[in-house]
Amino acid sequence: MKTLILSSIALLTAVSGLNGQDKQGELKKLYNEKVSEAWFKNGGWTADFSAAKARAKKENKFLFTYFTRSYSP
Repeated sequence: MKTLILSSIALLTAVSGLNGQDKQGELKKLYNEKVSEAWFKNGGWTADFSAAKARAKKENKFLFTYFTRSYSP
C-alpha cells in the first residue's frame, strides 16, 4: 500500500512537471495583463516589495501587503 501511494505521488509530480513550463508562461502573461490595468497603474501600487519597504520607512508608514500566487511568475 505504501509503495502504491509513493508511486502515485511520483506519477502526479512527473505529470505536473510536464505542464509546468506551459503554466509558467501563462502565469507570466496573466501577471503582465493584471499589472497593466488602470487600477494598478494609477493607484500608486507597486509590485516591488523592496521599494515599498524603503518608501514606507522614509514616510514613516506601515505597509499593506497582499501576496498571491494566481498571477505570480
